[in-house]
Amino acid sequence: MIKQSALASDGCEDERFVTVAVFDDVVNAKIVAGRLEVEGFAVRLEDQHLVQMDWLYALAVGGIKLQVPSGDVVRAQRVLQEDYSDCLPPI
Repeated sequence: MIKQSALASDGCEDERFVTVAVFDDVVNAKIVAGRLEVEGFAVRLEDQHLVQMDWLYALAVGGIKLQVPSGDVVRAQRVLQEDYSDCLPPI
């Protein structure tokens, strides 16, 4: 589900960021954000610090929102749907 977010707070006031994924924990949010950053996306993690302080806040604020600029939503969703599990060495 894609939700429109507030205006960017990092100086890009004319560009809207859109939520492409929601996480309950900071570790998974950072891993996926890192994957998008490697692909060249500008990413934001909304509410990560609040949830990191106390995981119960995740319920109150709707989790950690991974956001990308609105023009990159379709491409980001394609990257998030890619499965790289066959590239992992067997355990």
